[in-house]
Amino acid sequence: MDTRAVQQGLSDAADVITGLQCFPALPDAIDPPTFGCTELEFSYDMTFRGGGDGLVEALYTVGLFVSRGDTDEGRNLLVEYLAPSGTKSIKAALETDRTLGGAAKVLQVERVRGAYRLYQIGGTDNLGALIDVRVWA
Repeated sequence: MDTRAVQQGLSDAADVITGLQCFPALPDAIDPPTFGCTELEFSYDMTFRGGGDGLVEALYTVGLFVSRGDTDEGRNLLVEYLAPSGTKSIKAALETDRTLGGAAKVLQVERVRGAYRLYQIGGTDNLGALIDVRVWA
């Protein structure tokens, strides 16, 4: 699995959402609303083939952050981003091409956690959420 290609594919998929700044990896400082990969977990050789040629399963955690400046506005924007469908839906955007342009066999947006929490990035508090995306390659 080419993790950089998958991260770029996730960023490109989310980038169809107007006004959302998307990055393959979350930068040290952001100008919200911002989307970027924050964590990665692997499970190797899921098909028991061994030798490094088995199916790899990865869990990408992506962060979605909005400005805390106007809490109500930020919460409303998060509601739109976290909806299962719609023009601002992260889930819908990521699942449009479940292969990320060939970087993966398939992906599934699994869950949202930590929604409406404050996340400090670059010394600034932002409202946000973490989204788990399972990818097989």
